[in-house]
Amino acid sequence: MTRNKTYLLTLILSGAAWVCPGLTGQTSFVYEKGKMFTNVTASQMEHSIGLGTQQIPVYYEKNIPGKQQTVSYRIEIPTYKRGIFFSRDSRPGDYQWPNNTNRLLPWVFNRLDDLTQEDYPGIPSNGAPSVLGDALLLELADGEFLFAKAVAGENSISWFQVNKDGSLTVYLSTLGTDNLASQAPVLLAEKGKTVYNAIHKAYTALIGNREVSALQKRTDKDYFEAFNYLGWCSWEHYHFDIDETKMLNDLDGIEASGLPIRYVLIDDGHLANKNRQLTSFVPDKERFPNGWKNIISRKKEDKIKWMGLWYNFCGYWMGISPENDFPEKIKETLYSYNGSMLPGKSKENIGTFYQYYIGTLKDYGFDFLKIDNQSFLLPLYMGNTEVIRQAKACNLALEEQTHNQQVGLMNCMAQNILNIDHTQYSNLARVSIDYKKYDEDMAKSHLFQSYTNTLLQGQTVWPDHDMFHSSDTVCGSLMARSKAISGGPVYLSDSPVDFVKENILPLIDEEGRIFRPEAPAIPTPESVITNPLKDGKAYRVFAPTGDEAVSLICYNLNTSPSHHQVETTISPADYSLRETMSGRAAPQAERILLYDWEKQTAEVLTADKQIALEGFTDCLFHLCPIRNGWAVVGIQEKFLSPATVEVIFSSPKQLKLNVLCPGNLRVWAEGNSQQELRTIPVSHPGEITINKQ
Repeated sequence: MTRNKTYLLTLILSGAAWVCPGLTGQTSFVYEKGKMFTNVTASQMEHSIGLGTQQIPVYYEKNIPGKQQTVSYRIEIPTYKRGIFFSRDSRPGDYQWPNNTNRLLPWVFNRLDDLTQEDYPGIPSNGAPSVLGDALLLELADGEFLFAKAVAGENSISWFQVNKDGSLTVYLSTLGTDNLASQAPVLLAEKGKTVYNAIHKAYTALIGNREVSALQKRTDKDYFEAFNYLGWCSWEHYHFDIDETKMLNDLDGIEASGLPIRYVLIDDGHLANKNRQLTSFVPDKERFPNGWKNIISRKKEDKIKWMGLWYNFCGYWMGISPENDFPEKIKETLYSYNGSMLPGKSKENIGTFYQYYIGTLKDYGFDFLKIDNQSFLLPLYMGNTEVIRQAKACNLALEEQTHNQQVGLMNCMAQNILNIDHTQYSNLARVSIDYKKYDEDMAKSHLFQSYTNTLLQGQTVWPDHDMFHSSDTVCGSLMARSKAISGGPVYLSDSPVDFVKENILPLIDEEGRIFRPEAPAIPTPESVITNPLKDGKAYRVFAPTGDEAVSLICYNLNTSPSHHQVETTISPADYSLRETMSGRAAPQAERILLYDWEKQTAEVLTADKQIALEGFTDCLFHLCPIRNGWAVVGIQEKFLSPATVEVIFSSPKQLKLNVLCPGNLRVWAEGNSQQELRTIPVSHPGEITINKQ
């Protein structure tokens, strides 16, 4: 694709840069724990970039001065009401940007300089906001919305910095000792009449521009089959303390539980390493003396059909050890830098390494990978040459090799833009920090972060809300419903003896298949640019479910006792939200039926319905259109009831459905001036015909 045909803005200005007074040398981008990259040495470009004034999405600088490692731009921000800055939290002494891990957080502000204040309310269970970030969402004074994000070019990357005076700077750098090319993309920005429209337009432009991404729409990708089913993961039950005996015992426990768990993910704790650097893909011989054969032999077509394994994108947490046992051909693809062995420097070497990397898992008999620590790979290269080119090539090689070798991919700790903008084939990524059971504030933060990040990441992947603790006595049932409406995978991490079936069975059918929405849940318009832990209001999210319905959850996520009870409303207009993430126009409905899942009651929604929420709680509703005197709710025992049925035929006198699981089918019927919510027992899946009599 030629540059003339891409969404690029060429800025051709004479005298394109001036060096800041006192500028000497260059910033060392060698990455260290605790090191921050605020106010880095940069040549400031004479011209500023005006957000919201461009006619095309991507700003492209054509006149970068020679011999510059880093340049910066002043950003002109249109008048706005409020916004969200997307960055990780900043904790003294901890890793910082660009190692975003799973910590890309939505920092809500009225003015940008709010984020620099010591009394900024923040997000409980997290540190203060980092002023270095990757994206910005604004509600403008004229009622429109603007979304802007950083981008990566061939060997350049950009990022935003919020300054103490509330101004915004964008930096463009190689993050190494080499210089920027004369031309490079700087940022992407789009405006829209709604918040959903602005973000969708931005990601459509991003996906269409191969100079700054390698992406497809979520709806254009395959979803790995195993993730449609209930799974189990070893991490929260054991953390690193796993071995062959424990895994075999838990496989026995899973089968004995009677739950249709169809895949098992063996998480961290098996890789051989020295000083947290990988030495071998052969599992630790003390923990797994028989390798994987005894565990893999437990796969069964009608029980645990798939098995997945945790790998670290960097090798292990601190990279690859020079004392590794790789074949000589693979060793030749690595070079030593900053204490670790790294794949590179050529694209061919990187591809060869990741072909071997994925092949080891495939040869053992595993079906999918969870790839962790992805955002730390870029920092391992930082401070050298061709940093972005090599780190990006690793992301692309991972995608290509899992795709070619038909291995499922679960992306984790993958929230810098090299990760997010290069999920070419994979269709699943974590959208939040780990969820910990029995921690109410962390659960609230987790929900807020997960749903908000899905506005962005959900354009190209299904969101992974992290593993699920069915035995969480604080919010196990509430979290189960969030997993259902998220559309992402559901993988338990309780000990098998602690499974709480009441929180699991409403998610699945008899074979363990998850009832999923047509698109992932996101916040309703009034809940997008808000901090629901602090604002004293209810928080609402929605997803299109089944053939025709909208499922909606209302939460009280407030942490202050003064907001122990909040109120919200559900409106007939909420049904029109169906098309927002599904991409299809909502069918015209005569009227809307509101079904309260917990109370199992229904009413025709003719005006706003008041909902009271007391304490940390949720309320699940389904908005079902009434057509020909029918409204189909679905199987009442399942959280996403509308996803349990398919409408085959509807007329004023007859309704034909395909019911996907046993249970009590709820159908609203109207006729002869009467209305009733029918309950029809269904003993087995299949077609059913209902007459109005």
